Amino acid sequence: MAAASDRVKFIMLVELRAPFTVSREELDNAERGAADVDLDALAAAAQRIARAENVAVFHGWAEAGITGIAEACSHESISLTEDFDAYARHVAEAVETLLKAGIGGPYGLALGPDGYTGVIQTTEHGGYPLFDLLKKILAGGPIVWSPGVKGAVVVSTRGGDFLFESGQDLSIGYADHDAENVHLYLEESFSFRVATPEAACALLPT
Repeated sequence: MAAASDRVKFIMLVELRAPFTVSREELDNAERGAADVDLDALAAAAQRIARAENVAVFHGWAEAGITGIAEACSHESISLTEDFDAYARHVAEAVETLLKAGIGGPYGLALGPDGYTGVIQTTEHGGYPLFDLLKKILAGGPIVWSPGVKGAVVVSTRGGDFLFESGQDLSIGYADHDAENVHLYLEESFSFRVATPEAACALLPT
């Protein structure tokens, strides 16, 4: 019998696939080096993959056995209103929560599209951009546009707290074709787990 240290650790990978279709005419144009090839379907498939991955990482995927960052978080969530003038206070409260738990920074802020747009467009009293103020509160950490995220999540970026393992990198696969179109898909596989539930704080919309 193998010693415990010799045992192989298996990681369960989940697979995401987003089908899309490109006309054969557009593929011919691409092969000829055209600069205006219509690849909107490919871009839409990439966006679906990215959104599904974000949902799994931040909010979980029960069927795949993935617990997301926001639901694994051991801290009480912070209520997030639609008042962007209050965003700095909410994010500062989240950062303070992590500091009190002994979680070092810098910190990152994941925002859903509406929240990100609101932050970009908002200035504090005196004309100071909210985006720049949040960067200071996060100790210089990133503010990331994250489709699929509900509200916002503040996380430590010190490393080792959230484990994303890539199985198959994002790649294009062939399904079939007909006289006019080629049917393809984007595909990736990964696993994710939260190693340190104390390293994040969720800001959930009220």
